[in-house]
Amino acid sequence: MKKCQSKGMSIHRSQIKILGIILLCIFFISNVHAQLPIKIVNGKVTRDDGTFGKFQIQKYTLLIDSLNKKLKLNPKDTTSLFIRSALYLFSNDVQSKPNQREKGALENLILAKEMVENAVTYGMQDLRLKILRAQIYRELVYRFTGDESWMFDSKQTTVRRKQFNSYKGLANKYYQELALSDSSRAYDYNKLKVNDVYPL
Repeated sequence: MKKCQSKGMSIHRSQIKILGIILLCIFFISNVHAQLPIKIVNGKVTRDDGTFGKFQIQKYTLLIDSLNKKLKLNPKDTTSLFIRSALYLFSNDVQSKPNQREKGALENLILAKEMVENAVTYGMQDLRLKILRAQIYRELVYRFTGDESWMFDSKQTTVRRKQFNSYKGLANKYYQELALSDSSRAYDYNKLKVNDVYPL
C-alpha cells in the first residue's frame, strides 16, 4: 500500500514539474511577443532584434495582433501605443522608401503619429517615445518631398504645403527639445532636423 502511495506521489510530482515547465515556456514566449527590442542609434529609435537588413513584418504578426487587441480593450495603454507606433514606423520605412507615394505609407504614419501623441498625452515619459515622436514627424515630411506637380491641382498643393510645413515645424521643435534635454546626443538630434522646402 505504501509503495503504491509513494509511486502515486512521485507521478504526481513529476506531472507538477512538467506542468511548471510548460507554464514557464508559455510565460517566456508571451513575454518575447509582448516586447519589441529597441535601441537608440545616432538619435534614432531602431529595432534591436538581432536581424539585419529589411524589417520583416511577418516576424511580428503575433505581436501586432496582441497589441491591436490590447489597445482595443485599453486605448490608454502607453506601452502598447509606443510599441505599435514603432512597428508602424519600421514597416512603413521598408514599404515606402524610395517610393514616397506608396499606398498606405502616409496613412500608416498618421496612425503612428496619433498613437505616439496619445502615449505622450497619457503621461509616458520614456526618452525613446520622445525620439520616436520626432522620427515619425520627420518621416511624415519625407512623404511630401517628391515632385508632386503632375499629381495635384493648386488647391491640393496648398493643403499639402500646409501639412508639410506643420510636420516640419513639429519635427524640428521635438528635435530641439531632445537636443536640450538629452545633450549627450545633441549633435545627432541637430543633424536630424529637417531642412527640406516643399517643392511646389
